[in-house]
Amino acid sequence: MKMKKVTKWLAVAVSATMLAGTLTGCGGSSDPAQSDASSGEAQESGQGGENETEKAEEAESGAPAEGSDQEPITVTFMRSNSAAQPTAEDNKVVQLIEQKFNIHLELQLIPDADFSTKKSVALASADLPDIIMGVNIDELRQYAPTGEFLNLYDYQDKVGDYLGIVQADDRAAATKTYEIDGGMYGFQRLEYNRIDLAPLVALRMDRLEETGLGTPATWDELYEVMLAIKEKYPDQYVFSTRNKTTYMFGQLAYAMGSGGFPCFSGSGMYYEPREEKWLYGPTQDSFKTVITFLANAYKDGLLDPDYATMDKDTLHEKLSNGSLSMVVDNNSFIGRVYNPALAQVDENARFDIIAPLESKENGTRRALRYERDWTEFTCVNADTKYPERIMELLNWMYTEEGRMVTNFGEEGVDYTVEADGTIKTNPDLIAEHQNDADVFSGIQGALGVGLLSLGEYIDEALYAEVSDPIFIEQGKVIRGWTEEGLIDYNPAVPFFNTEEQEEVTELQQALSNVFNAEIESYINGQKSLDDWGSLVETLKGQGTERLEELFNTAYQRALQ
Repeated sequence: MKMKKVTKWLAVAVSATMLAGTLTGCGGSSDPAQSDASSGEAQESGQGGENETEKAEEAESGAPAEGSDQEPITVTFMRSNSAAQPTAEDNKVVQLIEQKFNIHLELQLIPDADFSTKKSVALASADLPDIIMGVNIDELRQYAPTGEFLNLYDYQDKVGDYLGIVQADDRAAATKTYEIDGGMYGFQRLEYNRIDLAPLVALRMDRLEETGLGTPATWDELYEVMLAIKEKYPDQYVFSTRNKTTYMFGQLAYAMGSGGFPCFSGSGMYYEPREEKWLYGPTQDSFKTVITFLANAYKDGLLDPDYATMDKDTLHEKLSNGSLSMVVDNNSFIGRVYNPALAQVDENARFDIIAPLESKENGTRRALRYERDWTEFTCVNADTKYPERIMELLNWMYTEEGRMVTNFGEEGVDYTVEADGTIKTNPDLIAEHQNDADVFSGIQGALGVGLLSLGEYIDEALYAEVSDPIFIEQGKVIRGWTEEGLIDYNPAVPFFNTEEQEEVTELQQALSNVFNAEIESYINGQKSLDDWGSLVETLKGQGTERLEELFNTAYQRALQ
């Protein structure tokens, strides 16, 4: 690992700047679903009795035989631990993997709030676990060239199932953008079966009806609806978002005809399809519409003044107890969290999404949805003692058996598969978590399955069994709006070479420092919007035009 030692200093030097504002799309983000639930029989762990032909076929695909007779080993595995879906260290998936592979996963579960920092420290140091789940695309591009991670292409005989999926026609082009110097350095989190999701305006429909106004079709009409709700509930604010200020802009800006900070990104850069190029959102004329909307909403008592510090739990509590009447966010929370909680207070209370709104000022009617797959990766430490066995294990998670185990648990115990392929969760398991704030997350956390636990090839069929039917219906509606052209996919950030990435990181940090220091004063009225142009000029002085040039150069290179 000579290269790793030589270039480690560079990784350490830029790690701090990568913390402040990454260019990633959606780590947690969601994407268009393949809504057809697919069948599949998961083999019970520890069974033997296969004939030699079957064993040979499994060896070719990189999958070990059932009940591995290889020596027991312990592999360290770092990932975040969601407060919404806490994962036990010795969960069902860990147990089944140990039975099958003789690999004990020693989970290093880091609370969500601390994960980004601790992950960055681990990546920039020599103290790495064997496996890191949740490496975002920027971190992958930063650390892979240093020799930090194993190259999957060096183990093609072990990862054939995974490569077969990501190199198929429907993913091949996207996969190429994640290659680094011709290598592949992580297993990407992929969608198998998902409910369509998108950040959209969601309104308390019962309160909309109380106003006597119709469903808004423009942002101006939405503002009138919010004013009318405020008049009826003067002691309450009307809306907020989670994850603080830049996330709020990410939810609103593109939908209002501008852009910046899309899908959990800390970057003001976004792709503008009308111009077919990447732009820095806050310096565009169109962004004035967004900041004006928010400043007016703050002044009129519509925007919750805690927006700048609002976390997910606080937002969910306010939306669930009736304190807020609108949100612009991932629609899945409506059927999973808000409506079930509101029903305990008022059986007529309910949230629902509305169609993308027209921005008359910017001449658009659109919304943005997450990428199909996640731009985050599970990477293997280049210094691990067990490279081949870990590659076999991670590849297995993309096989039929591995997908079923890591999304549903143990067949015949946690779920069954009906003749038509429908997956049925054990009713006792559902009953056990019936009183959880989110039944879906409760079940998944207990088993260690799915997106927020150990799943890699994500199948969310469980939603259909435990969620409010409105969630499933919304997924169909969102797919229809997408096909109609009203909702666009958030594109992946183009790949930069090492020199470009260093410059992008430096520019991004400088811009984030200025934007974050100034933006609140324009929302809360401490500075007049008449002075907005001075912030725009300051941002341009920090290099927005050069940042746009770097993005568009890389983008055009990727198109060739």
